[in-house]
Amino acid sequence: MGRPRLTIVTPSFNQGEFLEETIKSVLDQEYENLEYIVVDGGSTDRSVSIIKKYSDRLAHWVSEPDEGQYHAINKGFARATGEIMAWLNSDDKYLPWTLSVVADIFSAFPEVEWLTSVHPLQWNSHGQAVAVDFTGALSRHSFLQGNNFPVEGSIGRRWIQQESTFWRRSLWERAGGRLDQSLAMAADFSFSARVSRTCSSSCHFMRAERIAARPR
Repeated sequence: MGRPRLTIVTPSFNQGEFLEETIKSVLDQEYENLEYIVVDGGSTDRSVSIIKKYSDRLAHWVSEPDEGQYHAINKGFARATGEIMAWLNSDDKYLPWTLSVVADIFSAFPEVEWLTSVHPLQWNSHGQAVAVDFTGALSRHSFLQGNNFPVEGSIGRRWIQQESTFWRRSLWERAGGRLDQSLAMAADFSFSARVSRTCSSSCHFMRAERIAARPR
């Protein structure tokens, strides 16, 4: 039995400073069943030349004006065929083992529909790992009760790190199959809320030790 098809979408706009490192963090893992889509918003820096450099290894790419990050992500996912889905912003990156760990977990635990990391990693502007956080456990029930919000003494724990979050296509479709573009900064949070509301008691969330990605 082959490994599951993973779809990763990277939205980008004028992120030429970081974009190549992001793309390489995905492609250099050489995951054998990868569908990688890059959606650029019509950048005027060197982003397009960077994308073209890797175009033969991309499932699809486009550079054209769009309505912002979440619109770009929706455009990418509209083309997705993977069983497992995620997006990685153009100034973030994965660790070398990320996709293999994700595939192994989803293959070994078919009941798991949503997966994220317990230990997010932080990069500096040079792409060097400088810190490892701990976010603790969080169930869909506690999420809906607001337990992911910082409270006195919590030090902001139990937040969901979007860069390290993956889900099954079936869950994406049940939760509406798109991000809410009307939310300027919180469509990822809105998606997590919809996922939590959509899931039945048989829907399993998992937090793993070794999935790591992080914004700079």
